Amino acid sequence: MSFRRRPLGLALLIAGALFTTLLSVAMAQSPPTPPPYDPASVPVPAQPPLAAGGAVIFQQNCAPCHGPQGESDGPTTPELPAPPPHFADPATIGPRSPAEYFHTTKYGRIQNLMPPWGNLLDDEQIWQTVYYAWSLHTDAETVARGLARYEQSCAACHGPSGAGDGPDAPTPLPRFDDAGAMSLRTHDELDAGWQAAHAELGQDWSPDDRRAVLNAIRTFSYVPPWEATYRPGAGVLSGAVVQGTAGGGPVAGLPVTLTVFVNFQPAEAFTTTTDADGGFRFADLATDAGVAYVATTSYASVRHNSAIYQFDPLTPTGVITLPVYETTDSNSALHIGRANWLVDLEPGGLRVAVVLALSNQSDRTFVGQPVEGVDGLATLEVLVPEGATEIEFEDGVLNGRYQQVGNRIYDVVPIAPGDETRQLFYSYRLPYQGTEVSFVQGFAYPLADLNLLITELAGMEVEAPALTYVGVETVQGFTFRRWAGQALAGQEVAVRIRGLIPAGDPDPRAVGGNEPGALVARPATPQIEPLAALSLAGIVLVALAVTLYIPLRRQARLDQRAALSQERAILIQQIAELDDQHAAGQLATDGWAQARARLKRALLAVAQELDPP
Repeated sequence: MSFRRRPLGLALLIAGALFTTLLSVAMAQSPPTPPPYDPASVPVPAQPPLAAGGAVIFQQNCAPCHGPQGESDGPTTPELPAPPPHFADPATIGPRSPAEYFHTTKYGRIQNLMPPWGNLLDDEQIWQTVYYAWSLHTDAETVARGLARYEQSCAACHGPSGAGDGPDAPTPLPRFDDAGAMSLRTHDELDAGWQAAHAELGQDWSPDDRRAVLNAIRTFSYVPPWEATYRPGAGVLSGAVVQGTAGGGPVAGLPVTLTVFVNFQPAEAFTTTTDADGGFRFADLATDAGVAYVATTSYASVRHNSAIYQFDPLTPTGVITLPVYETTDSNSALHIGRANWLVDLEPGGLRVAVVLALSNQSDRTFVGQPVEGVDGLATLEVLVPEGATEIEFEDGVLNGRYQQVGNRIYDVVPIAPGDETRQLFYSYRLPYQGTEVSFVQGFAYPLADLNLLITELAGMEVEAPALTYVGVETVQGFTFRRWAGQALAGQEVAVRIRGLIPAGDPDPRAVGGNEPGALVARPATPQIEPLAALSLAGIVLVALAVTLYIPLRRQARLDQRAALSQERAILIQQIAELDDQHAAGQLATDGWAQARARLKRALLAVAQELDPP
């Protein structure tokens, strides 16, 4: 079977490189032997960990080996010296405490190719991830059944939330709501204590019902991923709405909404109003790792967002700025600082990725102009060559947020002032007949710097008169021919390529060792600004992120099921990154919902191929 190429987030590609570096350094430098597990040395959680906060970390770091559902069936599992723990199996969880899993996660098991994640994650992130993995052996229905049994038979002594404060409680009783103490206890130990104290209680229950009660008791000391993920805390976030347009209007009395994201999913929202100076304040906020905040307001009928804010666990106070601007319907201040243009070759077609760093050099938000055929005011204009197909955007969908009129595509989202305030990633396929193709890539705005990279093919001839040939360069194992251009004010760049692979012919690069090796992503990485000070390697990785340049169908080393498992992992990653963009205010809700639905449909199709009904 074949696989359609899909966009892939930059973090996923760089994550694979970080994992390889981390593991190779760990193996090559003979790192110190991890300390033996000592319960007294484990930094116990100060409060019940949020398992949902570890969901994305688990999918990025752990799922490639442990499997997305903890079934020890990740795409890289066959490459490991031994199968990783099967978290979805209750028998795996029974004899191990969360503290033991914390220790293993933090210090790693290099002999099993598991790196020490304490190098990349803090203790709170590790706890959240451990409890997310822990939760994979149970579910909300099981816990609800266990809670019903607990309330009927145990709560009179142990209390409704496991605090040992029931009306019939003798003194003292263990506290099931103590996150630190419970992290040190295994399920088997809890069951043994139950047998010793109340052998008669539940003796006629099934093993599944007993496990359900134990799982319910455990939820008194952590927050499972299916429960509400947000809980108030001691955080205080102060800020101010700031007028960014010279001579602009007042900013008093504006409504400000603070949206809370947990695991990149909206979890809560609070609203206040600015004072006479534009100030605002929110208190009693959670400071947990994985909880992020974005402040928004509407000014001049345009929504404005702050940067994402996350508390430092040691500093429960923070300050944010929320700039607003007057509007303009003139696009004269729009400017492309850098355009990176990558052309990949395949039989009968080109796969093209374009990455633009766009600036609005005025102090007013460009709200767009009416364009015939566009529903709403058109803002950013993008050009594609005649005959382009399979047009995709990383932050929206065609005929949704992006609307096509001929060979021009328009965004309808306002463009705020700032240097490189918009970073646009889009791709398309350009079919051709025979062995050559001529096409033109246009740019609607003045362009400072352009890089054109075309993947190498023996016998290929390229003409790009408006650009300067730089030479052959190899980045991350990929060989490119590179051209560059500067100060291309509204210019169309014509390209002619001869010596291409006709439709239906095999790709000669797929045989004989000229095919680049696959990048397999494993760990999470900090959020990266895609176009910030990119080297050529970064440019290439961004372009690869748009086109998924390493198509799964070329990975002859993978069998069909492993390839499907890898695509499933990629789709899960894409959904997480799409949510991240929406949380950051870089993706409008309509476009986010449509793109997320498309990815979920693709994920469902892959899952059905993996496990047919």
